[in-house]
Amino acid sequence: MRRSLLATLLLSLSLAAHAGSTYRIGSEVLTVGDSAVRAMQLLGTPDFKEPVESEYGGHQGERWQYQRDGGRIVTVTVINGKVSDIEDRTR
Repeated sequence: MRRSLLATLLLSLSLAAHAGSTYRIGSEVLTVGDSAVRAMQLLGTPDFKEPVESEYGGHQGERWQYQRDGGRIVTVTVINGKVSDIEDRTR
């Protein structure tokens, strides 16, 4: 019973947030490894930006958030000018 409840809880949490290596925008696809310029071409100007710091506190990159249709938030992490992570989640 406890395993079933835990599995259900974990599955529901995983449906709310999805990190992956690609994100489809219309007929185009943003992929981890693409340039920051390509991300801006496909998604536009981010609604929110926050710095990403190294473990020593130095500037490493930025995390860009975009509000999409249906209450979805797409977060693109840019490190050294390249997309390093894409997270698609619902509110």
